[in-house]
Amino acid sequence: MLVILCIAMAIVGTAIAARCRRKRRAAREPLARAIGVRELAELDAHLEAVARDEVGRMEQELARYLAGRAGHVVVISRAPNGIALELSDGRRLALRGISVRTLELLHRAAPMHLLRPERLDRDAFSYRLLLRGLSGAEVEIYARNIALAV
Repeated sequence: MLVILCIAMAIVGTAIAARCRRKRRAAREPLARAIGVRELAELDAHLEAVARDEVGRMEQELARYLAGRAGHVVVISRAPNGIALELSDGRRLALRGISVRTLELLHRAAPMHLLRPERLDRDAFSYRLLLRGLSGAEVEIYARNIALAV
């Protein structure tokens, strides 16, 4: 009888501990308490779609800019998580996720050749930006993200 009582107390204790863990977890995640799992999944899917649309819009804007007469690189400066190319027409290209070797190549080539952004191609996980100088010199930059700012 004592063995059965001990086993029952262990089962009840385990159940109480599990319930306390669930309550503590729910208290740490206030969003989970306010929004159900289904609504959270729908919101996540909607935000993913909005992000894809915004990336597509930004790529189209950059492609239109490059199709016109883009300015040449005037200043190369450090930016959060990458670099920024200040262009002669007042625009700014923010490049994130480029290599140190590419940065060194840009610092050497930009002043000599007056590099101008010419073409943008998207690979699976990165972008390839072609910069071409007045003398015909070319520099390809591989970046994780590219954004155009005014």
